[in-house]
Amino acid sequence: MSSTQERDEREHVSQESDERVGADLARTLEDAARALLERGEEEGVEHTLGLVVRGAVQTVPHVEQAGISLVERGGRVQSYVPSSQVVRELDELQNELGEGPCLDSIWYEQRTLVDDMDQAHDRWPRYAPAALERDVGSLMSFQLFTERGSAGALNLYAARPHVFDESTADAGRLFAAQAALVLHGAQHVQGLHLALDNRDVIGQAKGILMERFGIGQQQAFSMLVESSQHTNMKLVKVAEWLTGEHEKKSGTS
Repeated sequence: MSSTQERDEREHVSQESDERVGADLARTLEDAARALLERGEEEGVEHTLGLVVRGAVQTVPHVEQAGISLVERGGRVQSYVPSSQVVRELDELQNELGEGPCLDSIWYEQRTLVDDMDQAHDRWPRYAPAALERDVGSLMSFQLFTERGSAGALNLYAARPHVFDESTADAGRLFAAQAALVLHGAQHVQGLHLALDNRDVIGQAKGILMERFGIGQQQAFSMLVESSQHTNMKLVKVAEWLTGEHEKKSGTS
């Protein structure tokens, strides 16, 4: 039997290890958040998601490869910032086969755990053998949920089976939350850009009407609203048509 001193020493080492992992995790997430704030554009989103993936590989115990699967228009899943070619291949394979743990996480489950890929043939009869051929023994996938529903999944891979436990899941969940926040911010920025673009074209249309009819801003806006109602077109579409016609006439005059 081990002595009390030996048990205390083991507990002390384990505590130090947990603290080190926690510090690494916090540092990685802070770097990702800082990168997003500094860049703020679409390029910054990809860069920040890349930091999340690399941070997961470097920080989460037993994780050797990682990647993010994002849902594109039409429901197709695209491999995003994969840490290796194997991750990219497995994402593409799931699209071809229509099965796999990453797809399950995206569409059905908040977290999908494959403790032993060799035992997953019944659930994914075509995907599991392909993953084993690429030395994937276990996998953990986390749904990335945003205000528009599931945006994708963060996927963590290990070569050996039975290596993921609750502490691994907790660490992975933090990286998944960070990735979801990045995507949420990107959606918000995209919507903000669209709103600003709409505001600009409506402002241009108002200016055209004000100059043409000698009216004020409120009257010009009322004319756009009435035109939108009478034609059953969105206000911004009416404004786009008006500015387009004005540009055509200005170009030919």
